[in-house]
Amino acid sequence: MKPFEQRGHAILKRLPKNAVVAEIGVLMGVLSEYLLSRRPDIKIFMVDNWQTADKQPAAYKATGDDHALHADPARVASHRSQAESRAKRFAGRAIIVPVSSIEAATTIADGSLDLVFLDADHSYDAVRADLSAWLPKVKAGGWIGGHDFENPDPRFRFGVCQAVDEWADAAGRVIETDLNYTWFARV
Repeated sequence: MKPFEQRGHAILKRLPKNAVVAEIGVLMGVLSEYLLSRRPDIKIFMVDNWQTADKQPAAYKATGDDHALHADPARVASHRSQAESRAKRFAGRAIIVPVSSIEAATTIADGSLDLVFLDADHSYDAVRADLSAWLPKVKAGGWIGGHDFENPDPRFRFGVCQAVDEWADAAGRVIETDLNYTWFARV
């Protein structure tokens, strides 16, 4: 299985029928396309700011994440165009939300999502902010999760692990890990 298929498998097994999902950090929309193509009953909010490096937060760039360092506007526009093209195949079930994670969260009703998957800015402060912004959006019994938990790559390890572990400890939640460095917790 390819990495996005591994992440997709980990997500799909946690989704109820007619699930509503938010993927935070879409890039080219490959994971959303995978999920939508395998589950015709689900709907996904595809959230990404698609910004060049000069518009990304300093802490995100400091992680060294390649996606925070894209300086070429044409490359970033191509990523967005690919995601939009993939979303068009699933009209009405794939909703592109081209803003920051925190701004997108303000547009989603509390308790309306079955699963939120965080894979955007991997800096400590951003993961904490994403958790805070997106947790209220998840239905009771739903899931919050993300990518790059316990990933040995130093660009991802510090911010994601520390923020998720601190939240889980404070909230009394158990973290489940799965394929391709994914993590999930019941809400």
